[in-house]
Amino acid sequence: MIGHRLSLRARLTLWYGAMVAVALLGFGGFWYWSVRKELYDSLQRSLEQVAQALGLILEQAHGQGHRPLRPLRRRQTLFPSSAFSIAPTVRSFIGPLPSDTLAVVESPVWRAIYQYILLNPRSYSIQIADTAGRIIWRSENLLEDTLPVLRQLSVGGMQELQVFLRGEEQSVVVYRSPLAEIAVGYGVREIEAVLQRLGFLLLWAIPAVLGCSAFGGWMLARASLRPVEIMRRTAESITAQNLSLRVPEPPTNDELAHLARTLNQMIARLESSFAQIQQFSVDVSHELRTPLTILIGELELALRSRKRAEEYEAILSSVLEEVLRLHRIVETLFELARAEQGQLSLKRELVDFSMLVEEVVEDVEPLARERSISIQHRVQPGVGVIGDPLRLRQAVLNVVDNALKYTPAGGHVTVAVWSEPGGVVLEVTDTGIGIAPEDIPHVFERFYRAEKSRTRMTGSDGAGLGLSIVRWIVEAHGGRVELDSELGRGTRVRFHFPQAERYDAAS
Repeated sequence: MIGHRLSLRARLTLWYGAMVAVALLGFGGFWYWSVRKELYDSLQRSLEQVAQALGLILEQAHGQGHRPLRPLRRRQTLFPSSAFSIAPTVRSFIGPLPSDTLAVVESPVWRAIYQYILLNPRSYSIQIADTAGRIIWRSENLLEDTLPVLRQLSVGGMQELQVFLRGEEQSVVVYRSPLAEIAVGYGVREIEAVLQRLGFLLLWAIPAVLGCSAFGGWMLARASLRPVEIMRRTAESITAQNLSLRVPEPPTNDELAHLARTLNQMIARLESSFAQIQQFSVDVSHELRTPLTILIGELELALRSRKRAEEYEAILSSVLEEVLRLHRIVETLFELARAEQGQLSLKRELVDFSMLVEEVVEDVEPLARERSISIQHRVQPGVGVIGDPLRLRQAVLNVVDNALKYTPAGGHVTVAVWSEPGGVVLEVTDTGIGIAPEDIPHVFERFYRAEKSRTRMTGSDGAGLGLSIVRWIVEAHGGRVELDSELGRGTRVRFHFPQAERYDAAS
């Protein structure tokens, strides 16, 4: 729950810091383990080399003397006081020691060991036992302690052990040579001191690096989210009165730029919707104002003075005509609203579309003769459409009626129906006054009437809702509407419906 109350910047910083912390801890742990392993492996290799070198010295010295390996007569020390007096001289060169400088040691074996130790002055603990497991010599730093003796080792065998001498841990390597068992130990205090310093360094370095990384992550998140904050402020300032504003788009092609473009597209749609709503309100007011004004005038005229029954009848007829007009507008609006909300259901049945169109043409022929307009039809028989016959008839009748309204006397209207691969086509063509190119994209909008001269010329009292209903009916049947027009040349309207099986009257 705490994470939900944090800002996105804080959460990003925490996640970034957590990942860096895990990476640093993993790297530090691996580094510490690698150094520790390398140090102990190096110590083991060094102890193995010392043990093997001592074994080789013993073998070479024993081969020169041809005497069995036996304990020194002076067991307490290999280094009598007279021997230490030559130590600086011995350490000043590399190579075998002169035999006269080791006269105090009577055995060439111990003389060889003495030479090796003087040339490798490290704090090794050395113990030599014979093949029977008896300790025959040990270095002075062991005092009274002894190193392990492993009699089960085979010749050439080697084993590593960890022992404690006087409270100090030592790493010991036991090596079995043909002549003796050699144990070489070395204290791990120096290694542990190095590891302690390394751990102390990591203990301070990891938090420092983590802190710097967290600060860098905070600044990076701040810089990355700055465009989002700018977008938020801009979006917050956009209201219904200034929908023309747009959020600034970053000059990149990343996710934030895509988000800004999407928001701007959404705001553009909202602006268009608000504009349509405002225009709709204006259009509805305009359409309702005219019949209401007529109603008010007629009723005031009727109440102003007494009239004969025939005059009252004429006034009431005019009032009824305007009321019916208002009723048609309201019903059409209600029907469109239900259609857009998906509440208007359609029947789904196979309709003889050819016969339906022929019936519509027959119904409008008297109106065409009255206006001196020639109407022709070319209908392919047996063309079927899946849909609602009443709604299909309404759409066809509306388009044919519009063609007759806007075609002057002496003009021609042609209605054609045919099937083609993939669909059924209805085409209504007239030789009327046509529509201006700038009006064509809007003719299917509510209350839109192209040029006012069209209404004046035809005397039409339409509300500009017919084509909106037509488009909805065709699209509800899975089709589409196409309209082409040219001023002074006429208009062509096409319905495209999905393919249906041929209508068989016997079925």
